[in-house]
Amino acid sequence: MSTESPASFKKIIKKLRGENRITTVNLLIRGITLAGKFLLMIFLADHLTEEQLGEWGIFTTSIALSLYLVGLDFYTYSTRTILEYPLQERSRFIRDQFVFYIISYLILFPLLSLLFVFNVIEPKLIIFFYVILIFEHLSQEAYRTFVVFSKPVWANIILFLRTGSWTYLLLTGWFIGLDDIKTLKGALIFWICGGALALIATIYLLSKLHLNSVKNIPIDWNWIKRGIKVSLIYFIATICFKMIELADRYFLAYYHSKEMVGIYTFYSSMANMIEIFVHTTTIIIFSPLLIDTFLKDSKIYVQTFNNFSKSMIIYNFIALAVLAIIMYPVLTYIINKQTYIDHLDSFIVLIAAEMVFNVSLIFHYILYIRRNDFSVVKATIAAAFTNMLLNFIFIPPYGINGAAFSTFLSFVMLLIMKAYYSRRFPETFNFIFLKFFRKKKV
Repeated sequence: MSTESPASFKKIIKKLRGENRITTVNLLIRGITLAGKFLLMIFLADHLTEEQLGEWGIFTTSIALSLYLVGLDFYTYSTRTILEYPLQERSRFIRDQFVFYIISYLILFPLLSLLFVFNVIEPKLIIFFYVILIFEHLSQEAYRTFVVFSKPVWANIILFLRTGSWTYLLLTGWFIGLDDIKTLKGALIFWICGGALALIATIYLLSKLHLNSVKNIPIDWNWIKRGIKVSLIYFIATICFKMIELADRYFLAYYHSKEMVGIYTFYSSMANMIEIFVHTTTIIIFSPLLIDTFLKDSKIYVQTFNNFSKSMIIYNFIALAVLAIIMYPVLTYIINKQTYIDHLDSFIVLIAAEMVFNVSLIFHYILYIRRNDFSVVKATIAAAFTNMLLNFIFIPPYGINGAAFSTFLSFVMLLIMKAYYSRRFPETFNFIFLKFFRKKKV
């Protein structure tokens, strides 16, 4: 490791930030997308009944889990391969990855039909489900591909079209009095339109890259097989985390009602804004910096990690303050439904859960940059097991409050386990004792 003067240190940090920072355009697009998701949940709660919002919650939860099933986190493997080749030569990997997804669809789509056989989702929504799932998955992979291709603005445009554009169109229709679209199916139709726009934009933007033709290049089945083996470990961790995040909705629907799922979905989505806000302001900025500086210079890495830890804590509380300010007028003057106000205490618990999860990401990145992937998987499995057990114990008697409490304790378990596995590294000591907040002597 090299040693640098303070001036050189600042120049290197500034340079790394310049290379990796999210541009003003990217932040603007992400901000607009986040605002759209926030407004959508408010107006869904306002215009739909609790039962309809519960159906929406089960539907979106099933889409979210299915995305990971059909994708198998294959991108974690393909990304590393793609980056080893020049831009024009990457087309064959995109093609082979797409081939893998087609095979995945053929195998898993029949299995996903069990959601309708057991009436988890109403059978009348089956076409909506599969169309949205395909559009969502391909758009998600397009976003990741453009990030790998160092096209962050393109990636965020796809993200906006996929998750933000249609929400504004839907809300505009509601504002101007189109009552026919103030339904669950109306929202799903607009969701499909957003996915279609994202795919059209993806095809257009890919054509601008002038990638080499793959007509004469055979499919690399060995590459696909290796990718499945490598990505499987990440897939296990992802599914376990999504179980913590989403399984409680199924428990609520089974033991109680879709009305409770609707209320819980609203509060959970609002609390999730803390995670999204911290991800946008901190994670996407510091995660590449942490990897870069860890490999280049230990002193720069320590400072970068300290700044990362500070940012996580500060933005955690900023997000908390913003939610605390806006939720009262939202509940009182916009939604104005007593059923939501009656369960406000569960929202407080869910906010605490999201803040604990964000803190756990500090220890997550200590492990991640050192490639201690198995430790991350073990911590996530332990937390997922805790969550399922607590859901069985608390949701039947306590309903929404039980679901929120189970999520909170699961994230506490995740935090403890990741802190335990990273205990031998100096960053963990610095964070636990808040040494990075102390002023250095000159």
